[in-house]
Amino acid sequence: MLLKTGMMLKLVAPFVFLVLIQPASAFKITRVSTDSGVVLKLRGAVSAGDYHRLRDILENGSVVGLEIRSGGGSLEEGLDIARVVRDKALVVYASRECDSACALIFFAATERYIGRRCKIGVHSVSNERGKEDGDSVRTTVQMSRLLVGLGVPHSVIGKLVATPPTRITYLDNRELVELNVRRTNPFRNIYDLASLAKTQEASSICSRGTDLEAEPTGEARQKSCATASTRTPADR
Repeated sequence: MLLKTGMMLKLVAPFVFLVLIQPASAFKITRVSTDSGVVLKLRGAVSAGDYHRLRDILENGSVVGLEIRSGGGSLEEGLDIARVVRDKALVVYASRECDSACALIFFAATERYIGRRCKIGVHSVSNERGKEDGDSVRTTVQMSRLLVGLGVPHSVIGKLVATPPTRITYLDNRELVELNVRRTNPFRNIYDLASLAKTQEASSICSRGTDLEAEPTGEARQKSCATASTRTPADR
């Protein structure tokens, strides 16, 4: 099985301070739910604890995919999340920025999609000081072998290995084609359904009868309806 826990522990444990880009804060996880399935929106840096949070959410089995936007973060967490993405056969949509550890998660998807202006950025591993040394180089090589197991093209892996930790190199159109990446939002229908449900809920609030026991005053009801009607659909 690809990206087994044992494989990742063997890769990461000797180099616990190695990072791709130093995380600033944990993922912000937003759930978009409809009868057609659940999409999780992930925003921010990949940080310690994100894998366990995501794994717990995925236990109910209704999640069909991830929309991700991240500049990078923890190598260990990124690899753990990549494993669960592959094990759950999740679709991943990178809506905008997806660099470094985020790219590892993207590569693990069974189906890969990106937004119109999205770029996928890669680079090699650094030590805790943001520099390359013998340990970080060996970790980059081990990580590249895992990516081979995921079916990532050699041209992409070569670009990752050749890019210093302090820089980002973006995949070109040829490499995106080799990864079978499509430039479209696969969750558009789910987002539309969720937006419609919110609109219907707001309409229901505003059209209630006046004989309910807990009915608010006219002024309060008008304020509530105005608030509901000004909500914007989920960010796509």
